[in-house]
Amino acid sequence: MFDIKIYKSLLENLTKEGLIPSTNWNGKLGANTLLLRHDVDFSLEFAHKLASLEFNQDIRATYFLMLTTNMYNLVSSEHKRMVKEISNMGHKISIHFDPTVYKNLDYFKYEKDLFEHIFENEVDIASIHRPGIFLENNNISLSGVPQTYNDLYIKRMKYISDSGGRDVLPLISKYLEGSREQGLHLLIHPIWWIGEGFDATSTLNHWHKKNSDFIKSEIRLNCKTYKD
Repeated sequence: MFDIKIYKSLLENLTKEGLIPSTNWNGKLGANTLLLRHDVDFSLEFAHKLASLEFNQDIRATYFLMLTTNMYNLVSSEHKRMVKEISNMGHKISIHFDPTVYKNLDYFKYEKDLFEHIFENEVDIASIHRPGIFLENNNISLSGVPQTYNDLYIKRMKYISDSGGRDVLPLISKYLEGSREQGLHLLIHPIWWIGEGFDATSTLNHWHKKNSDFIKSEIRLNCKTYKD
C-alpha cells in the first residue's frame, strides 16, 4: 500500500526534523523523543526487512511480537533466527499481548517468562493486540510491566498509528509543522510498508497468496507423496 522507499524517506524526514529515536520506553521522554513501534501482526519476514532498513539508517525501533498468533511461530528455527537478528541489530524486542486469548490478564506473566526464556531478553514494555478493556482503562499494567496504551505514551506524546492501513503521512506532516511540544509515538505495521497492494485488502490478499505458496513448498519438503 505504501512502500519501503516511502518509509525510508519518512525516517530521513523525522530525523532531519530533530526527532531522536529511542527504545527506552521507561526513560525520560522529551519533545524530541521518537518512540518508533512495530506491532508484528502478520509477517516476521516483513518485520526483518524493515529492521534491516532501519539498522542501515542508524535508527533503532521496538518490535512487539506475538506468542499466541497463528500467523507465525516464534519458536520455529527460522522465525527464532529472524527475531534474534532483529535484536542483534540493536532493536528492542518485546511482547505483543493478545488479552482475548486468556480468561484474565494474569496470564501475561506466563508469556513474559516464556519470552524472556526463549530470547534471553528482559520484557519491560508490552503492546496490546485487540485492546478491548485497555481502551476503557488505558493505564492498566501487566504484572507490573507498562503497556503502550498508557497515558504516558498516547496523551503526553503525540500518538500516530497506521492501524488498518491508515495513511499516516498527512498526520506526521501536520505534527512536524506544529509547535512540537510533545515527542512522537509512531506505530508502524510492517505489512503496510513491505507488502504489495493499493489498499489494505489488496495488500493482505497479496500476502495471503504469497504465504499460501510458501505453505505448499513446505508440504512438498515434508511429504514426498504430495502432488500439486
